[in-house]
Amino acid sequence: MVHLSHCGRSMVFGAGAVRAMRARPWAQQLGAPALKAAVRQCVPHRSGHPVQIATLVTEGGNARAKFDPTGPGVLSEVPTWELVRGAAIFSICSVQWLIGPLIRILRSDSPLTLPLTAISRATVFPHFCAGETLESCRAVGARYSRRGVTMLVDHSVEESESDDALAGNLANKIRLLERVAAEVEGAAFVPVKITAVVSPALLEEMTAVIAAHPEHRRSVVNPEGSLSAPAVGALRRAEENLRALCGAAARLGIPVLLDAEQSHRQDAIDHLARGVMREFNRDGKAVVYNTYQMYMTGAGERVSRDLEVAAEHGYCFAAKIVRGAYLVSEEEQAERTGNPSPLQPSKADTDAAYDEAVRVVLERIGSDETAAAVMVATHNTPSVAGAVAVMESVGLAPDCPQVHFAQVMGMCDHLAAALGKAGFNTHKLVLFGAFHELFPWLLRRLDENRDLLGAAQSDRRLLVAEVVRRSLFKAPSRGG
Repeated sequence: MVHLSHCGRSMVFGAGAVRAMRARPWAQQLGAPALKAAVRQCVPHRSGHPVQIATLVTEGGNARAKFDPTGPGVLSEVPTWELVRGAAIFSICSVQWLIGPLIRILRSDSPLTLPLTAISRATVFPHFCAGETLESCRAVGARYSRRGVTMLVDHSVEESESDDALAGNLANKIRLLERVAAEVEGAAFVPVKITAVVSPALLEEMTAVIAAHPEHRRSVVNPEGSLSAPAVGALRRAEENLRALCGAAARLGIPVLLDAEQSHRQDAIDHLARGVMREFNRDGKAVVYNTYQMYMTGAGERVSRDLEVAAEHGYCFAAKIVRGAYLVSEEEQAERTGNPSPLQPSKADTDAAYDEAVRVVLERIGSDETAAAVMVATHNTPSVAGAVAVMESVGLAPDCPQVHFAQVMGMCDHLAAALGKAGFNTHKLVLFGAFHELFPWLLRRLDENRDLLGAAQSDRRLLVAEVVRRSLFKAPSRGG
């Protein structure tokens, strides 16, 4: 049973009414144009009082839950078996002296590799990946839809260099877009590893030219005049590949997210991304998103530069803002080449740069919703809460079509659930593919991005608390 009260007046609804509340005209029913009301779900509790699960905010007669990622009941739609599995995995990840050696064993030919791989296939793989086929994404999508969450569907593909391999990858990615649009309900975006459709060697040559310009982070540098003849030919083919891919995305209504790469390739990706955004991100529609890794020095300047270039040329700037996923390899690259590290001095600097970039783009959207779009891709609760606060301050509705939030499948379900309940556009990165293809990617992500493991410990505490709540108070999940 759900109880709503305001100014001494009350209304009572059945336990299944929570989802429908967002659409009900509370302000009209209670005689107030705007109000804040506590929504309480009467679940067993030793005190005999109901447990608060959310806060509804109604504006103009439309009710929505207030964003509350740690409130009781935030994980109520997650099945118990999923909670238990996640708590077990994250408990192992919390043991720092254990997780490193385990990853090394899984990458080696040790006698322990085979049994550990079998255990991982039965536990870790299904927690972070949908399965081996696109059909497996449907079941995951159905579970997420009950939480108000949609998907970024990806089939992991490694980089290629030959023209034939790049052309094959392009055809496969377009087929994936077509299948996702036709077969998978709740799929909102498709990520693209740009080195699967564009020559990595070309990106490195272009970036070397661009980075040699002292003001390249603040102004646009066209590298074409300084490229070798073979590189110019490769650039034309790269532009054709990206144009074909983005054209398919526009036709099918599935936006694409161009993944970021290491620093010795990223300036070239920025250059190519601006080109396809200028062509396809028209009339306020964001078809192509470029990714900005805020652990890179100068990333904030690049965001501001590209935002202004988009305004100058009249197209919608679209950015996926992340912290970064190549920490170890960036440090190794800097040591190998003798160049200064391209990374921020500290995590605190990265956090500050991240929040500032999100603020800058959200404020631009607040002033003109056709000017920009953003995906706040993070497992960091303060950053999500900060983005929500900025949206409120500039008058953006939670379901503003230009603002999205995203996390990796299996991580920070409390964040996604709280955002979904509050009406924000919320997504999970859901990968599918053969185990032997995806598992090395997963190990690399865990090894490279220790920020994921830090976020996992917050997950673990909430997962365990929810399992205990269900066990002690006999409170069933609504997710099965």
